[in-house]
Order: sequence, then C-alpha cells, then structure tokens
Amino acid sequence: MTKHNAEFAMTDHHNDMGDFQVDYGQTLFMCILYLSIGSVSIFCSLTTITLYLTNRDLRRKYILYLVLDCCELLDAISYVLLGTGRGHELLTGVMAVPITVRACFFTKYWPQSLILGTQLPSICTLFLSFERILAVVRPAVYKRMCTQNFKYCFVAMVPVWAVLTLVAAGVSVIGEDGDRVVGTRHCAIITSTSRWYATFHFIFIVLTYVIAFFSTLVVWATRRVMTTLTKSKYGSQDDKLGMILAMSGTSIILLASPAVVMLTIRWDITGWGDIEVAITYAMPGFLSVVNTIISFRFRKELRSQFYNLIGKQVKSHKPEQSMFTRTTMTTRRTTMIHHLS
Repeated sequence: MTKHNAEFAMTDHHNDMGDFQVDYGQTLFMCILYLSIGSVSIFCSLTTITLYLTNRDLRRKYILYLVLDCCELLDAISYVLLGTGRGHELLTGVMAVPITVRACFFTKYWPQSLILGTQLPSICTLFLSFERILAVVRPAVYKRMCTQNFKYCFVAMVPVWAVLTLVAAGVSVIGEDGDRVVGTRHCAIITSTSRWYATFHFIFIVLTYVIAFFSTLVVWATRRVMTTLTKSKYGSQDDKLGMILAMSGTSIILLASPAVVMLTIRWDITGWGDIEVAITYAMPGFLSVVNTIISFRFRKELRSQFYNLIGKQVKSHKPEQSMFTRTTMTTRRTTMIHHLS
C-alpha cells in the first residue's frame, strides 16, 4: 500500500468534527463533478455575456443581468479552481495531511473564489429584488431614481463588496480561529474562515434568494390586482412572473441544501461524505445553467441577438417591455381612473 493510500485508509475510519471526511473514490468523484459543472457553466455564462456585450440596447436595458452573469461566470470558474486544487491535493497524496484554517485561506488559491462566486451573484440578486419591489410599490420613485447612472452605481458596488468581504474573511482567521487545525485539505469556506464568517456567508446567500422570491411574489400579486381592476390581461408576462417565482423558490431549496450541509459540519452537528458534499455544493452551478436556458426561453431579444450572431435571419419584432415597466404604467392608469370616477 502506498503512503497516500495508507493515509486515506486511516481517514476512512476517523473524522474530526467540524471537518470533512476523506475517501479516495468519493473525493475523486467530487473533483470530476466540479470540473464538469464548472466547464458547462462557463460556456453558458460566456454565451449570455457575449450576447449582452454585442448589442448596445441589451447592455443598457439588462445591465444588472449582465453583471449577474459575470458574477455567475466567476462562480463557474471557482468550480474549476476547486476541482483542480482538490484534485491536485488528492493525486499527490496530501489531502489527509492536517493544515491550519489560516494556511487554507492564505496559501490555497480556491477559497477566495468560492466566497466571491457565491456572494457576488447574491448581491446582484438583492439589487434586482430592490428594483423589482420599487417598480411596483413606488412607481413614481422608481422612474425618478432608477436611471442608467443609478444602475451604474449599483454595478460599482459589486467590486466594493468583493473587496470588503475578502478583507473580512482574511481578518476572521488572524486570531484564534486561524490557529485551528483541520484534518484534511479540502479548504472549503468552513475550513478556511472563522465560524462566524462561514455562518454569515451561508445564511446571507440563502436570505438574498428568499428576498428575491418574496419580491417577485409582491410583483405577481400586484399585477393580479391591477389585471382585475383594469380588466386587462398580460399573457406571456404573467408566464414570465410564474417562471421567476418557480425559479426563485427552487433557488432557495438548492442553495439551502449546501448551506445546511456546510453549517452542520462546521458547528459539529454531523458529518457528511464527499459524495453528499459534492452533489449539494454543485447545486448553484446547475442553477446557473438552468437560468441561462430560462433567459433564452423568455427573452426574445436575447434569442434574436443570438440568431444575428450566427447569421440566421429572424422576423423583426417590437422590443420587449419590462414587466416592471408595464406594472408601473398600469398603476398610473388605475390611479387616473380612480381620480376621474
């Protein structure tokens, strides 16, 4: 038996609480899964980013979605870095060699990308939720505030958040938390940062998608009321809202799964094998692929730009109107009817 196989054999029967288990086959599966989902997600993100960047109107109209796709691209890259890094540790036989939390954060190249790859899309989702609620609850304020420059300010806040959260993560391992020795070199977020930071990280991510779900629910309910009052019908726009609601609800479940797994490990509640960790932590990557498919399905402008790039002629159509803009117009029209009656 080789040295590194002996290490894996020993760790198969013992696992320190607050850390991961190591099994050669399971960990290898984890690395392959992350590399695969990361590669597919990179392709999907680059496709939508290219479509936005090659059309001026799309860039302006969907600037926040463009930034969201860029953040999801970073998330996809983090999967590749994670699979490559852990794979190297596994194949060189050092995966089961103990390491401090501080060394994980400052000497490995994937913990930082894991943090940014999940937090930055959440920040963008939070911004979109704010825009969504404001457009429905305060349409006049939305029209006055949400100018293109205001959206650029939102965009500028994304890299600011990236710097602040990485600084906070680094500071969290300077003290006693950084001296903690973990038994494996998975160097996940829970074994690369302090307990308080890891807890904040996963709760924050799930919370942003909960907010996104309820903001969409507010839009959907408001549109239903407006439809009843004006005796009008929005057709495909209602289908879009229903799809966004479904996706937001699914996002909560898929993102809550890795959060539960990671936090139960970090708080010494239970242990999980690499198979369970791999499948649950890959969920956000699968979600980005599904979101790309949804974007193509429900945004005619995006499909039209894709056809233009590949040289396929399509029939011209009127530009799509934002569902939030239409809700705002309906609110103003209902107010006018109320004053005239």
